[in-house]
Amino acid sequence: MNTMKKTLSALAAVLALAASGMEWSFDGPEPLRSEDGKTVLTGSVTVAEKAGITGNALRFDGKTDFLELALTGDNRPRREMTLSFWVRPEEGCTVLPIVRSPRRDVTFNGTPGFFWFEVHTADGRQIYNGCANPQRLKPGEWHHFALVYDRTGLAAYVDGRPAGRAETDGAPGELRFSGVPWRIGGRLYEADGRSFGFFRGLLDDFRLLPVARHAFPEVAERRRQQLLEAAGVRSKPELEKARRAEMGRRFGAGAEQLPFSVAQVSPLERLLPDELFTGKVGEAVAFSAAANERENRQLLILPYGGNNLTGVAVKLPETLADESGKAVPFTFRISRIEYARLPKPSPFMYPLERIPDKLIEAGSFDIPGDALAPLWLELFVPAGTPGGVYRGVISIAATGSAPLELPVEVKVWNFELPRRNIVPTLVNVWERDLQTFVKEGDAEGFIDLLDRYCTMLLEHRLNPVVLAHAGLVAPWVRKAVYPDYRVENGKVVANMAAFDRLIEKYRKMGLSKVAVGPHYNFDSTRLGGGDWWTNIEATQPEKIWSFIQDHAEHRGYLDDAVAYPIDEPEDNVEFINRVSSMLKQAAPKLPLLLTSGGANYPDPSIRGVDIWVPILHWTNRERQKQERAAGRPVWTYVCTGPNYPNPNLHADTPPCGIRMLAVGAARFDYDGFLHWAANFNTYRNAPADEPNSFAAGEGTYIHADGAGRPVPTVRLKTLADGMEDWTMLLMLKERRPDAFAAIRRKLEALIPERKYDPVGAVTLKSPKEGSFHTFLDGEAFFPVYDRPGLWLELRNEIGEALSN
Repeated sequence: MNTMKKTLSALAAVLALAASGMEWSFDGPEPLRSEDGKTVLTGSVTVAEKAGITGNALRFDGKTDFLELALTGDNRPRREMTLSFWVRPEEGCTVLPIVRSPRRDVTFNGTPGFFWFEVHTADGRQIYNGCANPQRLKPGEWHHFALVYDRTGLAAYVDGRPAGRAETDGAPGELRFSGVPWRIGGRLYEADGRSFGFFRGLLDDFRLLPVARHAFPEVAERRRQQLLEAAGVRSKPELEKARRAEMGRRFGAGAEQLPFSVAQVSPLERLLPDELFTGKVGEAVAFSAAANERENRQLLILPYGGNNLTGVAVKLPETLADESGKAVPFTFRISRIEYARLPKPSPFMYPLERIPDKLIEAGSFDIPGDALAPLWLELFVPAGTPGGVYRGVISIAATGSAPLELPVEVKVWNFELPRRNIVPTLVNVWERDLQTFVKEGDAEGFIDLLDRYCTMLLEHRLNPVVLAHAGLVAPWVRKAVYPDYRVENGKVVANMAAFDRLIEKYRKMGLSKVAVGPHYNFDSTRLGGGDWWTNIEATQPEKIWSFIQDHAEHRGYLDDAVAYPIDEPEDNVEFINRVSSMLKQAAPKLPLLLTSGGANYPDPSIRGVDIWVPILHWTNRERQKQERAAGRPVWTYVCTGPNYPNPNLHADTPPCGIRMLAVGAARFDYDGFLHWAANFNTYRNAPADEPNSFAAGEGTYIHADGAGRPVPTVRLKTLADGMEDWTMLLMLKERRPDAFAAIRRKLEALIPERKYDPVGAVTLKSPKEGSFHTFLDGEAFFPVYDRPGLWLELRNEIGEALSN
């Protein structure tokens, strides 16, 4: 019995030691010795007194400093692990996070913009993933990292928030233990007798626990305290006191008695509901825009004391006064930004519980006192508005409060954006989904619903693809609404009434590209056995395309028409060449547009393409230049990829990454933009909070309400701002080439191009993305992601140059 007691006592002692883990605060007389005195870090670093999160920290010089942690069979983590630490990078630091085993037992390192995390199990499995930070971690700021291995997978955390995860893909296993010391802060890589990967900055509160810990509330509190200190206050009540004083200074003593303050925020900042806002309050809402342009801002109404505001109403002006006092019409719109659940993030993106996306028109509404509830404020400057400065007020009131009159100022440049979309675009409306909202046989109801989506795209400078996907809709819709081209008794039969009516309407609204003809990917010609071309050939396509060309010429839109019969054929060169050869014979005046899918375009083995559309990050840059020099445009597009930090339209792509989709296309010399879907999976009874789960909302930047009517999003507005930026760049290039050249140099410096060997092999298709010949470096966009205001400043320069 005594032996059993001794055994249990010894086991309890071992378990207690394991549960406590190892921790270094770096504050004692032996800073490299763990708090329990049992483990010592070895290496060469400097103690930075009173520079840590609390007490001292370690400073790494970024050149030679590094530490090693030798684990033993007693102190190493086994079936669970939590590795955590605080770091503050210094200017020039390129290595974050900063832990790696030379034998890759564990890897937790990367750059300020992207990091990699990995463990290996004793049974030989590799569990790994990567994560792109929403912004590069800035020098001079403390950040917390944690890597957690549990019985289900491996998870990374940044500043207390989940940042990425990898599943175990099987039964959980014990972590591999090679016996080789882990390296911390330096010598993370070695090659050709040289060492690489040195952290430069401060490290504090390093912990290695043999248990899985997924909650870090103390980190969130510390980050909040940092924000308060950066704003010059010590607590939230003190912050609110300062806000009251500022509101009183700007609007008079009565404003101090209001139950809220007001702030404006750039449209390129993403505000999450649990964030602490410490920015300026009470500033006038300021816009700069051309006539016939839309511009956007976010408004924050910030309740005091955590109290809810009820009956909030925002009264927008219908006119603003010019400098002589004359009332001039302007159009304002205010919307509530709805936060949607996003269960599955896009690849490498940090998971967020709720994403600001849908814009719901605001009448009278409530604002919670314990979470941010941003509003979206949109301005439209009517065509013909003279240049000048216009002023007015926005009135904001809540139940029981006096109204606040917030000044608004609009500087209108003395030029006008054209009605016609001078940037060529094509965006697919997913007509399959719209039919679910109308009764069978209600053709006009379907056309009305489709018209609403197409109109919304046109209002945001995007050309819709109209009635192209007949193979996706029910037979009655196809027969009643679509051209439904076919040959009967040697003659083409087509129902062009709805198509002609919509195209005529949209061209008056600015439509500049008209996609025409059958779309073979989704057409029944691919069904019924036989190869694809055999089925197409049986429809007598020469007659159909000849009819389509003649009809476009008769209706007056041939110059704007493009044939878009194939989507993403990848490496099916023979099939593409057969279609292009047929088109050149049947409809020589119709340019063939071809998207690439998983391939490097433009490709010389494909003949007869008039408009190449490679995906953004898989473009043969040298061939792009050659094709453009020969007079053949090269557009671009995105689909479910590329992923952040490349620009895209994922719901979790930060707003600047969405705007840079258009600005980046202009910077990298593309001639137009195509997108596969604006409203994919917006069918009746689709989950309201996740209409497109497989691509993190990419392809769904117009939602549907209960009746199927279109609901805009922050992403649609942000993309539209980018399209207007692109339009202004083209206008500047035409009107003031000298000023454009100067702006172009600044844009190239802001978004650098990745250099590569131009004679390197380029293949049309490859199973590995890394073997595609790409000129884009994802981190090229980080400078503007870090400071979106840099682009807004450059945009203002473009506007001033056009205005002068």
